[in-house]
Amino acid sequence: PRNTGWVREMRSGQVLRLTARTIIDFVAFDRADPREAFDQATTKDASGCIYLKRGHRMLSRSGLTLMTLIADGFDGLGTHDLQFGMCGRARHRRAAAEGRLGEYLHDRVELPDHGCAENLTWALRPYGIPYENIPSPVNFFQNMDIDRRTGRMKRTQVRPATPVAIELHAKRDLIAAFSACPDLASPDGGQAVQATLFDS
Repeated sequence: PRNTGWVREMRSGQVLRLTARTIIDFVAFDRADPREAFDQATTKDASGCIYLKRGHRMLSRSGLTLMTLIADGFDGLGTHDLQFGMCGRARHRRAAAEGRLGEYLHDRVELPDHGCAENLTWALRPYGIPYENIPSPVNFFQNMDIDRRTGRMKRTQVRPATPVAIELHAKRDLIAAFSACPDLASPDGGQAVQATLFDS
C-alpha cells in the first residue's frame, strides 16, 4: 500500500517485477554481507549515466553487481532518479521550515507523519540494518528535470498514466526492499505498488 515498506530475500537468478504508477524508493543488500549495499555513485560511474536505464547494473560501493534492470515500462515516458535520497519526517520538517512545502504538496494532499526513510527503516529492522546503513535509493518513476548549466534539480509530476512494470534480475543472493512513496509531488499523491518475485 501507499506509504509503506516491503522487504524480501532474493536468490541469485530471481527476478523482481514492480508494477506501479508512483515513485518507488528501492534499495538492495548482499544477503551474506549487508554492508555491501546498493550505491548510487558507483552505479552511475559504471554506466556513465545519471539515470538508471534498462541494461544498467546496480552496484555496491565496492563494485559488486547486485542487480540488473532488465525491463523498463517507463522507458520513453520518463527517467528513474539517482540523485535524490528519501523523503521522511526530517525532510518534511526541513521543507516546512524553509518555506518549500509547495515543492511537495498539492491542495488535496496532507503532509504525512512518515515517509520512505521510516518505511525502509521499519521494513529492514528484522535484518538488523539500521537507518544509518540504508543507502540513498534508486527512485523508480521519479522523473527529474536537471538544468545542465546550473545543476539545479526540479521534481516533476511525470508519472505513468497507468501502472507499468520494471524488472530487476538478482545477480547475488540479496535482501531487496522498497518504499511505496507518499509521492507528494504527484498531483494525486502516492499509489500502491504490486511486487512479484519469480524465477528467471
